Amino acid sequence: MSDQITDPTAAATPTPVTPRDDNRSRYATSRSWRLPGVVVVIMIVLALVGVALTSSKNALAPRFWIVLVPTYGVLCVATAWDRARRDPGFRMPGILRQVFHWVGIGVALWLSVFIRRTGEETVTAASDNALLLLALGCFLAGVHLEWLFAIVGVLLMLALIIVVEAEQYVWLIFVASGIVIAGLLVFRRLIAKSRKPVTHGS
Repeated sequence: MSDQITDPTAAATPTPVTPRDDNRSRYATSRSWRLPGVVVVIMIVLALVGVALTSSKNALAPRFWIVLVPTYGVLCVATAWDRARRDPGFRMPGILRQVFHWVGIGVALWLSVFIRRTGEETVTAASDNALLLLALGCFLAGVHLEWLFAIVGVLLMLALIIVVEAEQYVWLIFVASGIVIAGLLVFRRLIAKSRKPVTHGS
């Protein structure tokens, strides 16, 4: 009986990546940011409406910021659900974390509104508190869910500082928001180019 001789380099040979696998990877990468990118644009547009209402001293501004809290919460939960579909390691705990995260922000906002009704807080202060909680909620969602949301949180914080301390520079918020949206569009174009099928010579 002869001994069987095996090639010691056979086990170390890496599995080749086929063009199909490479294109799937590119497609998954593009989808991983698509919904968060759209959600961030929606958040920024809604925030700009709130800034415009606040800077014009519109009485609807406090209510608008309050309504944005559950709106942003739903958008973040939808993003978490979309991520859970793509990432098996995320799943239900990640979605529940976002639910509890925004429920906590909502409870804090409700307490702020309750204090205002007792006459101990002005309408302007209530609006500022709602904006602060919204900024904090978005920033923490960026830390735990999708980093793009942290950008929205920073923009909201900048808006709060400018509205409170230097209203003459409100235009900076619109400029910064435009730069962020333009950056997302450029990034989308780059990702779209990377999704083009890779042709390999025979």
